[in-house]
Amino acid sequence: MLTIITDSSANISPAEAESLGVKVMPLSIEFGTREYRDGIDIDCDGFYRLLVSEKTFPHTSQLTYGCIEGAVKEALASADEALILPISSALSGSYDRCREVAAGYKNVSVCDLKCTTVMLKMLVEEGAANRDKSAAEVADLLLKYRQRIKLYAALDTIEYLGKGGRIPKAAAAIGTAFRVKPVVTVNAAGEVEVLSKQFGMPKAMSYVCSRVAKDKIDFSKPVFCIYTMDDFNSLKLMEKSGVGYTRKENICPVIGAHIGPRAAGIVYAEKISPDN
Repeated sequence: MLTIITDSSANISPAEAESLGVKVMPLSIEFGTREYRDGIDIDCDGFYRLLVSEKTFPHTSQLTYGCIEGAVKEALASADEALILPISSALSGSYDRCREVAAGYKNVSVCDLKCTTVMLKMLVEEGAANRDKSAAEVADLLLKYRQRIKLYAALDTIEYLGKGGRIPKAAAAIGTAFRVKPVVTVNAAGEVEVLSKQFGMPKAMSYVCSRVAKDKIDFSKPVFCIYTMDDFNSLKLMEKSGVGYTRKENICPVIGAHIGPRAAGIVYAEKISPDN
């Protein structure tokens, strides 16, 4: 039997982890000298309250070796194999640390699915549903599934992308001054990519809708309405898109720290072409 291990960027709550039979390693968020383990010491509501009230910009930290080692040992206590599905290697050094730990075990492997947040959640859930297969079989299945998963999100501010180093600070400052609303995705390389910069959330949401309209959505898989802090913008986006969502998710602290409050987005899988 296989056990899936992931990290808290996958937006999987402790209750969901228990139900799925997966292990979730907490990434950390720091506000000044205070450090919180994502999903353990701080939840979404507590994090976003701090984000909008604190003058200190939060910083996120990668997984510690001890955390990874502990999760692996716990997983192998009740499984023959463990497969680690961490946050994209393009976004964090956690992937390299997972590989270093896994190298000490014959029955532990790591797969870089080049994504994070609800995209990673979809893949973890699929992996957990196939835990009767080998780690190699599940990794292959998930790498193919990853190619179908899309994320589009309109951010209410460009400020946090700049502070987190995802775009040049000068560009972020200009964008903030002119109230630019970036539209982002997580591309095939696992990077946060700015697809467009729009003036105002209505135009940013319209751009998201135009991208979604080009795809054929696989409604046999979950369709997520995603948001940060509150769902006001996200519900307007879903109404505008005309896409019926099946689940709604507040984005976890370690990702929310880089995109800021009041973002609105959608995550779904494309339908497989009959020719494939």
